This record gives sequence, C-alpha cells and structure tokens, in this order.
Amino acid sequence: MEWEILGLFMLAAAVAGRAAFSAFALACGTFTLGFTVVAAVFARRFLLVRSPRSAAPLPPITVIKPLKGEDLDLEENLASFCRQDYPCYQILFCLASPDDPALAAVSRLKKEFPESDIEVVVSKSRIGYNPKVNNMANAYPFAKYDLLLMSDSDIRVTPGFLRDMAAPFADPAVGLVTSFYQASGARGLWGCMESLSINAHFLPQAACAAHFGMRFAMGAAMMVRRQAFEASGAFANLADHLADDFWLGESVREAGWRLETAEGCVDSVPGIGSSRGHFNHLVRWARTIRLCQPAGFYASLIQHGFSLLVLRLLVQGPDAAGLALLAGIWAAKSASAASLGCGLGGRQPARALWLLPLSELFSFFAWIGACSSNTVVWRGELFLVRAQGRLEPTATPLPVRQALSVEP
Repeated sequence: MEWEILGLFMLAAAVAGRAAFSAFALACGTFTLGFTVVAAVFARRFLLVRSPRSAAPLPPITVIKPLKGEDLDLEENLASFCRQDYPCYQILFCLASPDDPALAAVSRLKKEFPESDIEVVVSKSRIGYNPKVNNMANAYPFAKYDLLLMSDSDIRVTPGFLRDMAAPFADPAVGLVTSFYQASGARGLWGCMESLSINAHFLPQAACAAHFGMRFAMGAAMMVRRQAFEASGAFANLADHLADDFWLGESVREAGWRLETAEGCVDSVPGIGSSRGHFNHLVRWARTIRLCQPAGFYASLIQHGFSLLVLRLLVQGPDAAGLALLAGIWAAKSASAASLGCGLGGRQPARALWLLPLSELFSFFAWIGACSSNTVVWRGELFLVRAQGRLEPTATPLPVRQALSVEP
C-alpha cells in the first residue's frame, strides 16, 4: 500500500503541475532546514544547560522492569540499574514465561549483586492486550514503595540516574517524571539507522518541544507517584494501549498532577538488525502518533522536506536551489546529532551520519506507511489500533488469568 500512496504523491505532482509541486517541495525543504537549526539550538539549551536542583529527599523507589527475550547487551543494561548510587530501592523483573531467555540474565545478576533487593515475577496473566503492561501489572502487587519507576529493557543508565529521576518529586504537585533518551552502542548498518531515527530526528524535535513547555511521558524511563498512578487508573487504564507511555502521561495530567522531565538522558541500545525490522518499527511508531495525535502527524509532512526535495529532483531534475537545500538539511541534521551526542556522552559513530539521506527516506516512507492502515505487528501478534492507540486483536481471544509465580 505504501507504493500506491507514493504514486498518489507523484500523481498529485502531475495534476498540480511541476511548478506547484516544485514550490511546495522547496517550501517544505526551507522549513525543514530552518526548523532543524532552531530545534538543535533549543534542544541543546534544554538538555545541556539545566539549572542544578537543590538537594532533595531520596525516598525509596521500586523499579519495574518488563522483560521479553534477550535484547542486545541485555545483561549490561539491567546491571546498570543494580549499580545505582541510591540509598534504598527495589527491582522487580517481570516476565511472561519461565522459558524466556532473559531469565538466565536475571539469575546471573542476582548472584552478581547479592546485596540488591531483587525479585522476579513470572506470570502469563493478562489484563489486556499490551504484553509489556501485562508483565508490569503482574509485578505491581509486589511493589514495596510509593515511587514507581517503569523502564524498557533496552535502557542503560548512569549511577546517578535514580537521584535525577527522584529530585523533581520534592514538589508535591509533581505526579510523573520522565527522561529523554539517546541511542548509543549501535552495531551494523541497521543499528546505525535505528540510532539516527532517534538521535537525528526524534531527540532534537522532542527536546525542543519540551523547552517550550510541552510535557509528555516516554517509555524509556517514567517514574510516577503511586497516588498519581492510582488516580490515573493504574495498569488497568494502560492495558489495551499501544502507546502506554503517552497514555500514562495524559492520564496523570488529567488526574490533576504535573509532569516533569529529569535532568540528563538515558541510553537506548538498539538491537534491530534488518531493514524490515527497522522499517516496521518506524511504521509502528508513526502509526501510533497518527492515531494518538492525528493533527500533529499530518502536519509533520512539512518536516519531510528532504524526501520531498528528492521527489522534486526526480520529477523535474536537479537545480541549484534544490541541491543546496538537500545539502543544507543533511549538514544541519548531522551537526545537530553530533553536537547533542557529544554533549550527552553518546557513542554513535560519526560514520553513521553519512546514512542520514537514507534515514530521511526511510522515515518518509514510514510516514506514508502509517497513513495506509490501522494495524500493527507487535511481538508476533497482529493488532488493529483504534483511536488514542487502543489495541484490538484481529483474531486471538484474551486468555483467562493464570496464577503468579514469584522468585524472591
């Protein structure tokens, strides 16, 4: 279906005339270049020039880690949460199957960090169609403390991470704190492409939005006050949502609590190793945005100026203005990603920046793919995604609840 929609773009160009399409592409290219520069400036201010917070209380924290399969560098990612410079915290690792290969990594961590308060919860019980939320919901009854940290399995953190996340809760009006993330440690072509989709596209734009006051939750790391979490509907409210992080942030805000962003930036270690895996991830991401924020999604077409300029080049051939804008966008996005990465201590190889034109085209085709269907494949299951990212299985019924298995 993606090719058919691309054909509609080409047909629209033919119907509107080369001049009209050329002007539109040039306008989008100019906007993309200007927006890239502005976003880079304000993203740096937000992420790297933060006012230090005064010393704050360090309340105990429960970390809930949903696991499925053996992600790239999984053990090192999880170990970083066991090395926290924090006085009191509990870690709950939760899985759906005793045969999950991630369980072996957790067993080794328990031996390596015997002083850590670690528990493992294994259960196939489901309260909804989001498998990650099901895992966390199964662990929730064993959470000891009132600050709850939820974090994806591909995230790696520094020893001061929990202190940074807990600091904003000194303000009793704060209900949820989230952290930005950068991709680091990429391996291979498609790992680098996945890194670019985060470091060159997502991170500067999202941090720029946060600089101007927009607040949203990101699944890489979310810490929530239990009172705010319960008021938002807890896991039952998230169980059927694909974008559980977005929905949690919205629900906490609607319950009357404030959202804040922690200082610093966590690392995401991309484990995607194929073109299909990378493209499907981009499409699922874009489709989720379309269903949760349709106006913003369609308006984002003007941010695909690079790809529209490439189409313009194919329609009417190269010219100085188009080539200059293409080179300018490439240079600006490369400089932005390199500057933020350097400031945040990122480990993305500089050679990956040569892949930016390819990354731009993948992102554009994913945007097109997001327009063509309301289905996503997630963890091997096909779902229909309704408004606000609500999941609906295409065929498989929800199994009955099963008993918990807890390993202390």
